[in-house]
Amino acid sequence: MEYVNKPPGVSRESIRELEEAFGVSLPNEFYDWWQKSNGADIFFGFKELQFFSIIEILGEDIYELKKYMPNSIPVCMDGNGNICVAKIEQERISGYYIANCGDLGWDEAKFVAKSLVELINDQVSPESRLNT
Repeated sequence: MEYVNKPPGVSRESIRELEEAFGVSLPNEFYDWWQKSNGADIFFGFKELQFFSIIEILGEDIYELKKYMPNSIPVCMDGNGNICVAKIEQERISGYYIANCGDLGWDEAKFVAKSLVELINDQVSPESRLNT
């Protein structure tokens, strides 16, 4: 994994604001990632992930996700017009999904990972999973 862009991380307090805004208890890996870098772009050679900053997640209704994919937290873009989101069920993240930004909705989304670490380390690009 290569960082193309690695802004400084955020405080635990900023991440707690995210938890309050979305009514979710975030896993430790979420804290670990955003405390290291707040809005990183990473490149693997076969995939790129452009993570949203906490400010972007809190400040915007990115792609009107509240309307098209309720109970989701935008996590990152894949560089190909697709968005990865965390699905919230029972105040916890139940998995990570990808959807094309031009065709948003849970029916169109595809499951890509059980955890943020799995999403980041997956040897298959999220777009490949969307097209299967």
